[in-house]
Amino acid sequence: MYYVVRIRTQTITTDLRMITRLSYSGMAKTLTEFSRPFIAYNILGKISPVLAGFKVTHKCNLKCRHCPYWERTGDELSFEGVLSTLQTMRRMGVKILIFEGGEPLLWHDGKNSLSDVIREAKKLFPCVCMTTNGIISWSHIPVDRVWVSLDGPPAVHDLIRGKGKFDIVWKNLESSDPCRTLISTTINRLNLDAVPELISMLRGLIAGVTIQFHYPYRGLPDPLFVSPPDRKEVLEELIGLKRSGYPVANSVNSLQELKKERWTCEDRLLANAEPDGSVYHGCYLKNRGIAECSYCGFAAHNEISLAFKMKWESIRTGMKIFFTGNTAE
Repeated sequence: MYYVVRIRTQTITTDLRMITRLSYSGMAKTLTEFSRPFIAYNILGKISPVLAGFKVTHKCNLKCRHCPYWERTGDELSFEGVLSTLQTMRRMGVKILIFEGGEPLLWHDGKNSLSDVIREAKKLFPCVCMTTNGIISWSHIPVDRVWVSLDGPPAVHDLIRGKGKFDIVWKNLESSDPCRTLISTTINRLNLDAVPELISMLRGLIAGVTIQFHYPYRGLPDPLFVSPPDRKEVLEELIGLKRSGYPVANSVNSLQELKKERWTCEDRLLANAEPDGSVYHGCYLKNRGIAECSYCGFAAHNEISLAFKMKWESIRTGMKIFFTGNTAE
């Protein structure tokens, strides 16, 4: 009983410290804005997208083995077209916007670069983020959070993304702001056994590591696909690392759910925009690949769904990732 009370007391103390930091950092207005869709969902039964990904380009400077997007071609928007798409997502109710690719840092229209787009986006959304493969330095990009792709120790990462790429990413990581930098690790058959080692290497270097599982966009068989039964061992290792203070950002709730063949996903909380400006409400896979829930490993979609279903651990995870810059507490 003493240990249970002690653990709960430590959790409450941690939450109070987090909320205090939010207050001092002027985030009360932002939290109020986020509370509106949460109340609408849980009390009024109304659902609007909160989290959106905007693939501004399919162009990429890598040809990663698990990614289908660098192979895709098509039209891209002008600067004005991008701004118009941002307005569309704002009207839909989006609160968290993540620029994706391809490699989003390759997007440009004349003298306008992604930095110009992000400055405009920050006028519309409470939280603006970006994913990158880490080959181009992101230190000058004015986003709130950056997810950098890193899939294992040097040999493993380079096997997936190309020779010498780990060293380039690591150098850029060492010069980045650790409070706004997270690692995104996509688990597949090639790095399944190496992820715990990677997380140990990253301790103290970044704000946290979020994991997801490779999705077989072209269907099965897919040599990189890790089926739900085969995910359990690495998920247990990740839960153990998180409880030991390593920077695993996913909540334990979500990591437990990812063991299931079908897990909680309220896809109406999501929106997605394509390079040509097409905007979709719902599943990330709309117009992108075969949509089969039992194959899915997009953990972020599970996390936000759990948060909106009033799972406190997932709510705390979102607050830490997007507001405090520290996921290890």
